[in-house]
Amino acid sequence: MLIPVKLGDAEPIVMMDDSLLVKKDGVVDNEDEHTTWTEYWLGDLRVHRSAHVTLKKMPAMFGEAARIGG
Repeated sequence: MLIPVKLGDAEPIVMMDDSLLVKKDGVVDNEDEHTTWTEYWLGDLRVHRSAHVTLKKMPAMFGEAARIGG
């Protein structure tokens, strides 16, 4: 599968076959959020990261903003 990668700060984003990369997955699951991410590495260089965050409850700052604005 081809994925978009960034090989350096000044380099353009290019497509690379994921079979050439090391894939690492991670997860955080606590009372506030459930977050998963996938990273692809080329040697010591992280070339791609994608993440998905699901909030389990509304952060307090949003409730306060709604109270002030509404």
